[in-house]
Amino acid sequence: MNLSIGLLAANLLALLAFLVIPVGAAQAPAAEKVMYFAGGCFWGVEHMMAMVPGVTSAVSGYANGTTQNPTYREVVGGATGHMETVEVRYDPSLVTLEELLGLYFSAIDPTVRNRQGNDIGTQYQTGLFYADEADGETVRAFAEREKAKHSAFHVLVGPLTSFWPAEEYHQDYLVKNPFGYCHISYEEFERAKATGRKPQAAAKPEYREVSPKAAKEALDAGLDIALLDVRETYEFAAGYIPGAVNVPMARLERYAEDNLPDKDAVIYVYCRSGNRSRTAAYILVDMGYTQVYDLGGIIDWPYGIVK
Repeated sequence: MNLSIGLLAANLLALLAFLVIPVGAAQAPAAEKVMYFAGGCFWGVEHMMAMVPGVTSAVSGYANGTTQNPTYREVVGGATGHMETVEVRYDPSLVTLEELLGLYFSAIDPTVRNRQGNDIGTQYQTGLFYADEADGETVRAFAEREKAKHSAFHVLVGPLTSFWPAEEYHQDYLVKNPFGYCHISYEEFERAKATGRKPQAAAKPEYREVSPKAAKEALDAGLDIALLDVRETYEFAAGYIPGAVNVPMARLERYAEDNLPDKDAVIYVYCRSGNRSRTAAYILVDMGYTQVYDLGGIIDWPYGIVK
């Protein structure tokens, strides 16, 4: 009997946990973070946040009200307790929560209650709602610092209790209606573009050359460089650049496959006069290596060699 009661209780708890987080407020993947910003009319807040490098999605919706899946008409009526809120999902390696909070506070007036710009009503109350208690500590500390700057402070700070995406016509509203009303200034949109860091463009394989002087400096600095001598074995034995590995052209592709798994590895190739090194560099580029450099011929190497 006790076991049955325990299983029933566990099932009820699982059901309650499912109901507390409605559709649209699911937990973010481990590599992604989520935060909820109420800053007055959600059209402008969504548009601003979507411009931030590192923000993967910005969704307009209704947060922390008393009814499920409310309509816009119900929310503006003031009886549901929902606030116009934007769900912001972001890559923390490109933009931090503190940076997003700084952008948010630069765009709102935290000294007024139930109002932003010309919009008045409980649905326009400002607020910061977190889904992760660790983020909650960051948000509360940031809000306290902001509070100290003002004689009045009316930004709500607390955990997210519910979030319902708004109707489709509200999503990307200012993209669909570029001359639509917005209480957020153009300057804030420009600030958003400069918040965080842009993703680095993936390096592409392409042929490059490196001078003996630059190569010598890089090698002397101890940088991690694969220095390949693509001459025949007897040529290599006659003298080679210090640190080089002898990989004759016929064995180049197999050597790269077996010993250079990192396609972004820095590779210098050289031969006797430069003809074979150019061919070798193009072979490696065709294999997908992104940092291949043609060092040319050993006859142009003005520094010491090993014999």
